[in-house]
Amino acid sequence: MNAVAVIEAAVSPAEEWIDRGRTLAAKRRDVDWAIADWMVEGKAAGHLDQAGFDFLADNLGIGPAKLKLIHKAAAIPAHLRDTSLTVEHHAHVAELPVQEQIELLTEAKRQHWSDDDLRKQTITRKVETGRAAMLSPDEWDDHCRMQLQHAWNRANPSVREDFAELIAASNMGVIDA
Repeated sequence: MNAVAVIEAAVSPAEEWIDRGRTLAAKRRDVDWAIADWMVEGKAAGHLDQAGFDFLADNLGIGPAKLKLIHKAAAIPAHLRDTSLTVEHHAHVAELPVQEQIELLTEAKRQHWSDDDLRKQTITRKVETGRAAMLSPDEWDDHCRMQLQHAWNRANPSVREDFAELIAASNMGVIDA
């Protein structure tokens, strides 16, 4: 009779520690989605308005901006959510048509985009598809910054020097060249 011995690779303390972190991160995402769905229930019952967001922020220890993102993400139905991505990722695409939400969320997962990377891609998508009017004032400012950065990075050094001089001379005012 032949005996077969199975030898399992030892899990290093570092790998074990990383696995615990992954588990905690997954639980955090699950809790964020549970809060999102709970907020939808509260809004449907008439408990959640602007004052409600402030009240929740004070009583849950979650900042109003984070609560608004969580609530925005809740507009995406549960069957379309990618639980490996955060509610922030989903909030950034929530205003887009479903097919574009799926495309951008899939790309975010594939490319390992941060939620800020996805936010910028969403802004770009809105502008490229003729929906710049959908941009919030903050998104519009970000779009302008991205365009300025894009132009700066493509300009040759002499143009950058000239522009830097114009900026300095304007004291951060209007440049009229």
